[in-house]
Amino acid sequence: MASYIKFTPLSGAKNEDALCYLLEIDEVKILLDCGWSDHFNTQDLSPLKKIAKQIDIVLLSHSDLPHLGGYTYAKRHLGLQCPVYSTMPVVNMGKMCMYDIYQSKTNEMDFTTFSLEDVDNAFDNINSLRYSQPCALPGKCQGITITAYAAAHTVGGTIWKIKQDTNDIVYAVDFNHRKERHLDGTVLLTDGVVLNSLARPSLLITDALNAEILSPPRRDRYTAMFDTMNTTLSNGGSVLLPSDSAARVLELAYLLDQQWTKQQLNNYPLIMLSNTSYHTIHFAKIMLEWMGNDLTKHFSQTRENPFEFKYVRLCHKLEDLENYPGPKVVIASNYSLETGFARDLFARWMTLDTSTQQQPHHIKNTLLLTERAPPGSLGRQIYDEWETQTKGDQQSINKAIIQPTLDYKTEMDLTLFKRVPLEGMELQEYEATQRAKQEREAAQAAMIARSKTIMEEDESDSSDLDEADDPMDELLVKQHDLYVRDSGRSGGFFKQAQSYHMFPYHERRKKMDDYGEAIQPDQYIPPTDMTRIALENRLDTGGSGANFGGSSDTKDAMDIINGPVLPARNTLPTKYISSVQHVQVQCHLQYIDLEGLSDGRSIKTILPQIAPRKMIIIHGQEEATKDLEQACLSMNQFTKEIFTPNIGEVLNVSAATNVYRVRLTDGLVNSLFFSKLDDYELARVSGRIHFKEDSTTPSLDMADDELIMTTTDIQSLQKKKTEPTIFVGDIRLTEFKRVLQNEGISAEFKDEGMLVCNDHVVVRKTGTGQLLVEGILSMDYYRIRSLLYSQHAIL
Repeated sequence: MASYIKFTPLSGAKNEDALCYLLEIDEVKILLDCGWSDHFNTQDLSPLKKIAKQIDIVLLSHSDLPHLGGYTYAKRHLGLQCPVYSTMPVVNMGKMCMYDIYQSKTNEMDFTTFSLEDVDNAFDNINSLRYSQPCALPGKCQGITITAYAAAHTVGGTIWKIKQDTNDIVYAVDFNHRKERHLDGTVLLTDGVVLNSLARPSLLITDALNAEILSPPRRDRYTAMFDTMNTTLSNGGSVLLPSDSAARVLELAYLLDQQWTKQQLNNYPLIMLSNTSYHTIHFAKIMLEWMGNDLTKHFSQTRENPFEFKYVRLCHKLEDLENYPGPKVVIASNYSLETGFARDLFARWMTLDTSTQQQPHHIKNTLLLTERAPPGSLGRQIYDEWETQTKGDQQSINKAIIQPTLDYKTEMDLTLFKRVPLEGMELQEYEATQRAKQEREAAQAAMIARSKTIMEEDESDSSDLDEADDPMDELLVKQHDLYVRDSGRSGGFFKQAQSYHMFPYHERRKKMDDYGEAIQPDQYIPPTDMTRIALENRLDTGGSGANFGGSSDTKDAMDIINGPVLPARNTLPTKYISSVQHVQVQCHLQYIDLEGLSDGRSIKTILPQIAPRKMIIIHGQEEATKDLEQACLSMNQFTKEIFTPNIGEVLNVSAATNVYRVRLTDGLVNSLFFSKLDDYELARVSGRIHFKEDSTTPSLDMADDELIMTTTDIQSLQKKKTEPTIFVGDIRLTEFKRVLQNEGISAEFKDEGMLVCNDHVVVRKTGTGQLLVEGILSMDYYRIRSLLYSQHAIL
């Protein structure tokens, strides 16, 4: 029984579009990520639309739009109804991401692609897994086990391992081996060693997004960012940092809050501006176990939540910035600059009014980019211009030098969206329409109430039906607007049971879980946190904002956490307008790489240690994809089966291993000689397969000429067989190095994967995974070879 494995990129191959891939294992179809861009062009999901109803499971790896932006739409409109798996932070932060982008779009246009109810229905049905928790799939997917491992980059970010029989498939995209302020590096590489369970997979699916990028040291990047901020603020300007709403924004906010605490920058407000800022930070506070060890250790020792910010102010409306006059630093969503508060602030702060020239020339704000936006967006256009002007020579690229701030000046056509109140005839027409609607609803409600009254009177009537009522019943056979007695209902001495009871009572039962009565986390929120949120909430005026009512500070704060995630909409009648304006952009511009991804040099170091048997490269520009492919092909000990598919191209990456299930007879089992390898016992089997009529599983028995032999004869016959000896076991050189050192033999790595022992013997691994022992024939040679043999099961 050979497993048939196919891989098809639906989006995100040889480009930087959203990630969405189809993996087929026999008859099982697995969707790896379901991303979309904030343009929400339904044509981008056309390949997914054709197969959405056939998908058996979905695996989500990160909580941002490129990885799960299309999941809500696919579940609501494309017929995607299969089980979905991710980690708990991806569920929570992914929902916040979709909430924020929905509100951002709603502030600009009549957005109907999906609703908040669609988001809730989609994310409430996701199955949450913990890291390193094997999950055996049921039903049609029986026999397949999935396991999530930490990928870093985002809280809850996942590397997926999919195992079926002898096939180990690792899906590792957007991982980061470096330790950050709020996250540890990926478990894929820990202390320079690849995790055993992820090493030597039969298929590795990885990305080439950063294949050509060389990142400067993290300390240098932080220093450059802080220097740029300090210079801008001291000159009277403000700093805009476009970011996402629920993923990388946590690293930015935590990093800057620490810097403000260290430098005591009380005079300059530090603001996090998104539609879901309160809830995003609330979820971050309760998910510390998913973050870095240093952060959780500090919390255990001091009981101070690191996301209980001292300087970061959470805002959810653009008007909230009026409460913080003067120079300021604002982390705003969305980093593509196509929608959201970041686009609004870019239009306000980074452009000049060409008619009045209101912005003084000596005051300039700074646009500080920390991520590369998706291709085709305004953020990516600005990044490309910055890269063109600052990285002209190839030498600076190779040295990974942080470029200085650019005095950015350009002109562009900018589409501005706005929602304005209705006035004049439009307002009168709207009010007339609303009045007509209310009158229809009132008339309908009155009709229902009157029908209900007649129904109740009819039910409570204690008199029987008279004979004189029979002709009337014949007239009431047809449908009527008002409720009438059913003409077919019989009267008599015995009345029928009442259908409607007086004084309805619904008993409220306590919610119970596996540990007893469910705990309400809202009761354990620190009073300081509730008071601060309530005070910030009280700053809202008018019909908009997050003021959900309540007379006390505690009540206000509880309403914020338990109530709607998004701010209440303004009830005044409004309309959407858009205009294309030719603007002059004038600001300081700088890009500091804070994407939280491994760069090209690191990727090319990690991949040889993973040593996959086959590899598929996806999600990266065609030049970057080719660069990573050539780098891997040039490695002596790396697999040559490397695939770089195009969109829609179907790859057959089935393994050459065939797996069959047979039943061993007792006689055959008694004749086997087992060799122990770790927790397994292995033996070489030679026999004949028999197919029984009453069983679908064949039986394996000894050959006919061996049935009459004694045990001694069988042993002697096996010794005479000429089958080559098989060494079973995948021994890593790093482990074998420790074995040699424990035996008193010096062993050091030199060149690429060569383990030099006692300066006379070399042990190295070939590209096919075989271990070779080379050296002068001596006592050391035979001793090292014997130690190497002892690490295997010899059959």
